Amino acid sequence: MMRAALPALCLLGSLGAGASPPPPPMIDAHAHYSAPDATEFSPAAILARLDAAGVRRLVVTSSPPQLAQRLYRHAPGRIIPLLGVYASDLHKGSWVHDAGLPARVAAQLEHGSWAGIGELHLFAGDARQPVFEQLVRLAAARRLVLMLHGDAEVVEHAFVIAPEVRVLWAHLGTRPQPGPLAAMLDRHPATLWIDTSVRDERIAPGGALLPEWRALFERYPDRFVAAVDTFSANRWRHYAAVVAQIRDWIEPLPPPLKNRLLHDNAAQLFDAFLPSPARP
Repeated sequence: MMRAALPALCLLGSLGAGASPPPPPMIDAHAHYSAPDATEFSPAAILARLDAAGVRRLVVTSSPPQLAQRLYRHAPGRIIPLLGVYASDLHKGSWVHDAGLPARVAAQLEHGSWAGIGELHLFAGDARQPVFEQLVRLAAARRLVLMLHGDAEVVEHAFVIAPEVRVLWAHLGTRPQPGPLAAMLDRHPATLWIDTSVRDERIAPGGALLPEWRALFERYPDRFVAAVDTFSANRWRHYAAVVAQIRDWIEPLPPPLKNRLLHDNAAQLFDAFLPSPARP
């Protein structure tokens, strides 16, 4: 009986040896789960998409903000919720002129679990609006990450208001070029992180990482985070394909840098919110 079993055991062993290893763990550092998404995808369906793409955790905001909490309650070990300040996406252009917004945000922070505030869409002309300044101070006082979608001037003014605030700058900024990004990172070496979302074709046209971007990631290995940005329901429909595209251009990097971009830098940024240890 033992002799008969040996060929089968050897076959199983060879099949196991030839199986593809699981992809490196990933934290998607920029996602949305807003009303149109929730209509089409239940929390369970969102988690199924994360699983299919090999994404361990999701940094997510929503309009209205209660939807991010719904995801968090469904899977608290997987979801890192940011408090979105918009009741709907229609408010992206007007929120900074709503004088009552900071008080409402402060009240919302008292209910639920939050790792940050944002995404805030803002451009240089409105960087000194009192509503923005109050939200920056609120994030700093509560040690929350502030996700900003805006010009370098907006990020710079956030640090003038609260030098200690931790900023996650979306989409490689509004000037996604290595030179300006390097200058910003040099000025803010301990408080600024930058996400790569929706810039994959700029970073790696046709899937090939450009040398100047590789050099930037190697120069600042702990300051960039990989991200998808599910800005529409269609983006959720194609989530696994977008994650695969990100993994393709990151794959040629040395393992320590690859792991930082995919997982470790986001885990560092959100360390106060993640369960300990942040990485298994």
